[in-house]
Amino acid sequence: MKTVLLLGGFMPGQSLWSIERGFAHLGYRVHYLPTRGCIAAHREQDALLAREEADVIPAPDAWPLPHATAAEFEDALCAAIEQYRPVLLLWWFSKDDRPPGLVAHLREQYPWCKTVTHTQDDPWDLRRHPEYAREFEYAVTCCRESVAEYASHGIKAIVLYPPPAISLHGVARPAPGEACDFSLTILSNYARAGGEAEAYLQSPEPVDRITHPISFPEQRLLRAEVVAALRDLGRMHIYGGLGHGTFADIPRSAYRGFRTYGELPGVYAAAKININHHNSPASRGYLNQRDTAITGSGGFMLTDYVEGIEEVFEIGTEIDTWTTREELVDKARWWLAHDEERTCAGRRAQERILREYGNVQYARKLLTFIAEE
Repeated sequence: MKTVLLLGGFMPGQSLWSIERGFAHLGYRVHYLPTRGCIAAHREQDALLAREEADVIPAPDAWPLPHATAAEFEDALCAAIEQYRPVLLLWWFSKDDRPPGLVAHLREQYPWCKTVTHTQDDPWDLRRHPEYAREFEYAVTCCRESVAEYASHGIKAIVLYPPPAISLHGVARPAPGEACDFSLTILSNYARAGGEAEAYLQSPEPVDRITHPISFPEQRLLRAEVVAALRDLGRMHIYGGLGHGTFADIPRSAYRGFRTYGELPGVYAAAKININHHNSPASRGYLNQRDTAITGSGGFMLTDYVEGIEEVFEIGTEIDTWTTREELVDKARWWLAHDEERTCAGRRAQERILREYGNVQYARKLLTFIAEE
């Protein structure tokens, strides 16, 4: 049986959970190795990173830490490659958990094992930290315009958006008690000029604590501005663990708390309108995980317009988009008043996204890509 080796993170969560099942559906044996929370020498730095995760990570004192040092981890990785002889090594979000020189060594020692880095943080990851992808032969990116940039670094890239799982998103049903007019999932705020690094995750001020230090000047509206534009139009639910008082004039009942990757499809299915927001909407072909998770769950999505999004969705009949606050408000009102059109649009988008961008298609497209190169 052919094997795929998956690496990255504390556990196979978020889109990696879906990717794992996509390969398994095609008959591949999937072996997973964590790269965080598994090395004793990295415990302190990993504990800080665990606070940013969109998964529920056990407390650091509960981590098994099977490897004392990074060198022991590298030995275990080589042993796994020799044991399973994977056709593909896919490293999910390889960042500072990948020691310099490691992937180059693996490519030299095991040239038959294709090395792939998967990121959902382009275009800014590649532009600000090209070292994250360095040494890999292939890259999976969520931004179409990044493909040429990867090529300039000698890396062959393919656009594969974070895949919804047929077995999870495809069977989503409205979560009990979560019906609302507008659903927003927000883990962090992103300012146009950036936040303060020392305040992020630590400040006593709730807004500073969730304002990421990286700036995104292209945002059409800040997330607080999106919330303010919609707050008087209907019942709003805000997910992601933000506390009461984060946004002005939003009642305590609107803050619904953190939801896991497995719970969110039911949230998306329960909302009349799911609002999405992108950090870099001017980057052509850049989509985030919510684009495919919302639509893959059958939820209706109203999102800021991203350059090239019409190459993925039919605007107006599957999803809808906005570019200004006024357009956001007008379209939110229209879709809220047209139940049948909204339901049909959500169904059409779900059919397309599961058929063309689901986890099985992700696995199939990636395997075909590396075989043809």
